[in-house]
Amino acid sequence: MAYQVNISDAALLDAEEYVEFLRQEKGAAQAAERWFRGLVSAIYSLEEMPLRCPTIPEADAFPFQLRHLIYHSHRIVFRLDQPRKTVTVLRVYHGSRRRLRGQDVTWE
Repeated sequence: MAYQVNISDAALLDAEEYVEFLRQEKGAAQAAERWFRGLVSAIYSLEEMPLRCPTIPEADAFPFQLRHLIYHSHRIVFRLDQPRKTVTVLRVYHGSRRRLRGQDVTWE
């Protein structure tokens, strides 16, 4: 059975900021569009077998388990709710940024 994938506002903002960076700073509008289409595809690949993704290295900083899927230079950080069969993407975090901290992720 497939999982339902939800994307948080913070994750959408992360993706939008990177697309804008590619467009404005790098002058790479086509690359930005390809990156975004690939990101969406990677996120929705979590509908099937999200457990294939490892827990994040910073797991001790969070009161629940977070996993990540690597997509180019970014980590798609998500929470898996197996009983409800949902995946919630919390951040699309660039790999060169500092380690993810508790205040970087909001949850309900």
